[in-house]
Amino acid sequence: MKEDVLERIILETVDVPSLPPVASKVLGLVSNDYTSVSQLEEIISQDEAFSTRILRIANSPYYGRGRGIDTISTAVILIGFNAMRSLVTAASLKDLHRKFGIFEEQHWEHSLGVSIASSLLAAQTEMMIPEEALIGGLIHDMGKIVINNSLSEEYRTVIDKMNQENISSIAAEDEILGFNHCNVGALIARKWKLPGNLEAVIEYHHAEQYPAFEDSGYETLCQIVQVADAMCLHMGIGVGATIDFSKIGFEQLGLTETQFRTLQERLKHCFNEQRDRLLE
Repeated sequence: MKEDVLERIILETVDVPSLPPVASKVLGLVSNDYTSVSQLEEIISQDEAFSTRILRIANSPYYGRGRGIDTISTAVILIGFNAMRSLVTAASLKDLHRKFGIFEEQHWEHSLGVSIASSLLAAQTEMMIPEEALIGGLIHDMGKIVINNSLSEEYRTVIDKMNQENISSIAAEDEILGFNHCNVGALIARKWKLPGNLEAVIEYHHAEQYPAFEDSGYETLCQIVQVADAMCLHMGIGVGATIDFSKIGFEQLGLTETQFRTLQERLKHCFNEQRDRLLE
């Protein structure tokens, strides 16, 4: 199916949300080399709930390493402008949730698990900055929430099919909806003008082959999040069909089975410790 036809079908079927106004302004500012810390702080501080979310994420052990960040300006100075783009994107996820039931809770648990697993894998392999991997893992399935908001009954059928037939979400979505959460997430990423690495991981975290990315780091992020996603599915973290250990694919990251199983134990501990803290 041609991309423009697929996009038209999605827009006719799914209510694609807009980026929160404050987030849109911030992403525009951080792309400008002449933006000052005080300008960013002024815009973000206009939305108390949004600024609170950013500070909560910045102070999480997996992003800010437990530093005492108590103001937006401190967050910008310590974390940097590029990282702030990722923080703003992560904080914007809260606005996608129009309801919060069992599916949404399980989805959030899975996203949290994948974000932590991605960070651990990045740190272990030294293939990329753990903080960047964390945000990629956190937002990789944003398309699922948007589909569920617009087509909750149909998406329940998708979930039932996944569980009954033990197939992937992509396969179930394509069969029942005619498109999948990667298609929808990519459309949102382009509409929100997210950084290229985040758009790539949203669209290609299930891909067996990748396009010729403009930056080799995009493929690395996709590989790490793909393994982290499989890791969490194998461990039963969040919604979705479970998968066999043999299908996780940690070898592509250069990890031995012993190293990977050690990371699984660390993930279990970290997930239980951090559950419901990020973006609560």
